[in-house]
Amino acid sequence: MSDPLPIDPLDKALNHTLSLPGSKSITNRALILAALAEGTTELEGALFSRDTRIMLTALDALGFETSIDEARARITVKGLGGRIPAAEAKIEVGNAGTAARFLTAFLALKAGGEYPLDGDDAMRERPMSGLLDALVALDAAEFKFHGKPGHFPFTLKAKGYQSGEAAVDARASSQILSALLLSAPTCSTRLGPAGGTVKIVCPDVRPHYVAITLKMREAFGAAPVETNEAGTYTLPSTNYTAPRSGRYAIEPDVSAASYFLALTLIHGGTLHLPNLSGDPLQGDAHFIEVLAHHGLRVDAEHNEWIAVCKTPDAIQRGHREIDFNGISDTFLTYAAIAPLLGGSVRITGIGHTRLQETDRIAGMAAELSKLGQLVKEEEDA
Repeated sequence: MSDPLPIDPLDKALNHTLSLPGSKSITNRALILAALAEGTTELEGALFSRDTRIMLTALDALGFETSIDEARARITVKGLGGRIPAAEAKIEVGNAGTAARFLTAFLALKAGGEYPLDGDDAMRERPMSGLLDALVALDAAEFKFHGKPGHFPFTLKAKGYQSGEAAVDARASSQILSALLLSAPTCSTRLGPAGGTVKIVCPDVRPHYVAITLKMREAFGAAPVETNEAGTYTLPSTNYTAPRSGRYAIEPDVSAASYFLALTLIHGGTLHLPNLSGDPLQGDAHFIEVLAHHGLRVDAEHNEWIAVCKTPDAIQRGHREIDFNGISDTFLTYAAIAPLLGGSVRITGIGHTRLQETDRIAGMAAELSKLGQLVKEEEDA
C-alpha cells in the first residue's frame, strides 16, 4: 500500500517567506478576555484548532454571540462585561489544557450557576487541583467530583468572586495562575459596589506564559497587577473593555516557528516570518537564543523575523546543557535536531511536560531511540 502522506526529506537550503498560524495560547486567552469585556471584539489572525474550537463551543453553550470567518482567520465575540448568560451548561474540554483551566475559573463568575465539566481520558489524568483548591479558598466555587478527587469529571457550583486571598500551587502548569488572573479580578456582585481586591500568592510558577496573560489583560483595559518578588499578585476588581479599535491581533505561533527556524539552521538559507515583532508576547521567542549558539542569526525588521544561516557547515558543535524550563514547548524541536548538532546535548527543566497531553519526555526519548540514538531519560531531563 502506498504511503498516504509521503514526506520527502529536505535536501537544499530553505529560502522562503512563511505565514505562521496564530498562537493557540493567545487565541484562547483572547477568547476569554473578549467574552469578559464590554463590547464587541474581532480577533484577527486567530488559530482554528481543536483546542480553540473547544473554547468557542463552550462560549456558544454559555450563550455568548460569536461568529467565525475561518478563511480570513477571524473570530468576533460580543462581550457582556463579566456576565455569563447561561446558568447551566455541560462543558466538554477535550484534552485542551487552556480551555480546561481558563473555563473553570471563568465559570466561577456566575453566582448560582451549575456546570458539569468533563474531558478526554488523558485530561482526566491531568492536574487541576491547584486551580480547584484556589477557587474553594476564594469561596468562588464548590465542586462535586464524579471520579478521582481533584480531576475531571466534576460539577462546578459557582458562587462568584469576592475579595480574598488564596495560596495557589501552579507548579504543574502556569495555566492555573493565568486562569485566575483572567477571571478573578472581574467585577461581580459579591465584590460590592465599591469593588475589592483578590490576592493570589503563587511563588513557584514558570513566568513566560503568565507574562502573556498580564500583558493581554492590559490590552483589554485592565489595571496593571501589582506583583512582588515573593510571588504575590494583587488584583483590583476591574471591568474589561473591548480594544478601542474593536480589533485584537493574535500573534503568530512562535512555538510553530521553532520547527522552521531549526530547518534553517540545519540546511542553511534565509527564512522570512512576517507579523513577528522584535518584542513578541511569547516567551518561546527565546528559543532563537538557543539556536544562535549554533550559528543561526535572527533579526527583527519591519514587523518581520529574518532568520539566516549561510551553510550547514557553519553550525557550531560540541556538548551543551540547556535549561528549557521557560521555553519547554520548544524542547521537542531541539531534541529532534540534536543528533545533527554533533556532541552530546542535555535538556533540563522539563519535568512538568510529563503531565501535559502526553509524557513528552518519554515520547521523544522512545522515538529517538528507534532512530538509533543513545538517549538517557531523567525525571526532569
